[in-house]
Amino acid sequence: MAQTPAPPCAANKPSATSCKDEPIDVDALLEENDRLRNLVVQLSALVMRDVARRR
Repeated sequence: MAQTPAPPCAANKPSATSCKDEPIDVDALLEENDRLRNLVVQLSALVMRDVARRR
């Protein structure tokens, strides 16, 4: 199977909005980070439970 070239990295693309357009709400970002971290922990627990059940 032929491989297609990888798309350019998102970090190389200019942002649709810059930091100058809107202030960054650090508290909201920290809250979202906490929620996402909790979801990762839950997902990890589900995966580990599923792997243990299959043994």
